[in-house]
Amino acid sequence: MARYVWVLSALLGTGCTPELGDVPFACETGGVCPEGYACQATVCVRDGANPTSRRPKRVAWINPPEMFWLSSEGEGATLLVNDGFTPGARGIYEIRVAPDGKVSEPRALFTYAGGTISSSVVPLPDGRYGVVLVRFPNVESDEMTLELLGIERTSTSGSTPAVEKLFSTTTPFLGGAEPPYVGAVIDGTTLNIAWTVPSGGGRVEVLHLEREGSLWSPTWKASANLPPDVPPLSGDCQIFRDESGLLTVRVGFESYALSTVDPATAMGGMGSMTEFAPTTDEPLFGWKDGVFALRVGDYDSAKATYAVSYVFTPATGMPTEDKGFTMPETATPFVGTPFEGGALVAPVSRDPELPTIDVAWRSPTEPLRIVASVPRTSTGSIFTARAFGLGNKAYVAWTEFYESNMDLWIGVSDLRREGVGTLLGRSARARGFARPSEGPRIEAAQGQGAP
Repeated sequence: MARYVWVLSALLGTGCTPELGDVPFACETGGVCPEGYACQATVCVRDGANPTSRRPKRVAWINPPEMFWLSSEGEGATLLVNDGFTPGARGIYEIRVAPDGKVSEPRALFTYAGGTISSSVVPLPDGRYGVVLVRFPNVESDEMTLELLGIERTSTSGSTPAVEKLFSTTTPFLGGAEPPYVGAVIDGTTLNIAWTVPSGGGRVEVLHLEREGSLWSPTWKASANLPPDVPPLSGDCQIFRDESGLLTVRVGFESYALSTVDPATAMGGMGSMTEFAPTTDEPLFGWKDGVFALRVGDYDSAKATYAVSYVFTPATGMPTEDKGFTMPETATPFVGTPFEGGALVAPVSRDPELPTIDVAWRSPTEPLRIVASVPRTSTGSIFTARAFGLGNKAYVAWTEFYESNMDLWIGVSDLRREGVGTLLGRSARARGFARPSEGPRIEAAQGQGAP
């Protein structure tokens, strides 16, 4: 800040009127900005300006699965982020995003110290956040714990949100530096959680929980062994639910496999889970009628990019492939989010520089199409992104490498709904291809972000 004051004073002293632009400097929360500017989401913003993207948080690292979009109680959307590696600031944070792109300061909902925690977030029917945590033990324990917490969305300004433990279970600990990722989906008063149990060679369990008063209890469980190419500590679970109720479970870190669970067949406390089927593509979403996946092609060493395509493999019939896309070696879309009978995924681009964060939509019956674009105001190396559709807006969060840290960016775009859902009768760890590792496995990438 002293350097900024000196430069500005020197310019004014020579009779110059500096043109600083709409977003000239980074600032801390409540930090000092030039006259006519205000500190918004860690950046000085000119009064009256509406930047296309905003940076609410600079962190040590955010793993790709640890960003979750939910609709806000009022207008707009809310991003929940698990910052698991920033010293002294590890925890689950809430960031509210208005339809015009303005974002709130990150608000700590749940903080923790010590080991890494993987998480998944769903909206509970009582209005609270349902936060599923998997934590490895400290050195004095020999169990891995899965918990469901209910965290209030609203609380008195400056107060700590109330947290209630709604469900908990344990499994024997199996080494490692961080737990595999956990996935969760909710449908009214039924919650399905997929997690990897590392003992006994490794298996995946899907726990079906139902609300009983203020707590949640498992009513059935389905289980399947991990495939040979997916070791227990890489058994990172993501779970997708389609409109028929079918659950698709994705596991893997570099090698992927899929299994399905049909809740309608659950009887006597057990559900039927199909054997995991390996896939050479990276699944982004699954439905009863097929799987949407990313296919990685040739590597261009001069541009440090991969040619990529997007493949839909129907339950019956031949796959269809959308070609001609590209992705920097540091980046990956990770997984899609459900919207209008299909799924939104980002970033999807034909330009390796990614001047915009483009959002694509795909359904089992309709082809891939770009439905939203958020212009970038930064030039960092993209890591991953997560998109969310609400009304006529697309909300996008993405992370970029900045020196030895990461920047979290958020942008909002109009949603081009032409054709989206019309056939359904509706209204208009690191996953970079270079495979930089996650958390304790981090291999730093360099990039340029906001100053």
